[in-house]
Amino acid sequence: MKQLKLVLLSVAISSLIAVASAQNDLNPPLPDGYVSVSEIVRLPEFIPGVGALYIHPDDAPVGPWLSYGNDGNLVEVVFMVPLSELQNSTDWENLASGTFETLGASGIEHVDVSFNGGHPGMAEAHYHIRLVLIGDEQQQAALAE
Repeated sequence: MKQLKLVLLSVAISSLIAVASAQNDLNPPLPDGYVSVSEIVRLPEFIPGVGALYIHPDDAPVGPWLSYGNDGNLVEVVFMVPLSELQNSTDWENLASGTFETLGASGIEHVDVSFNGGHPGMAEAHYHIRLVLIGDEQQQAALAE
């Protein structure tokens, strides 16, 4: 029994080290205050097609969400805009103010806008506005499992 507890403790510590190491290997590193989506919503660390998402909790749910690929590089900056807020004519000004400069992100390659009927962390219908920093083929590869 004691050996099983030691094995479980070892696995838990290894997992924590792996998560911390993965966050330290992000390029560019996370700005202060950003956390993994898995810390605030019951989602995996990496979501195929979406990447490893990070957000400053004060900016949830709209964003910016930082999406890192399977290689640890920043792929997208994502905003999740609720349909109800669009219908209420809500304005958002200065979203991500200073974020691109902090990240050293120099340009947007293309923008993807897609409808989503809801998911953990944003149950209501919304649009994802994805400011993509790399080419489409690179994006698809980086966000694959």
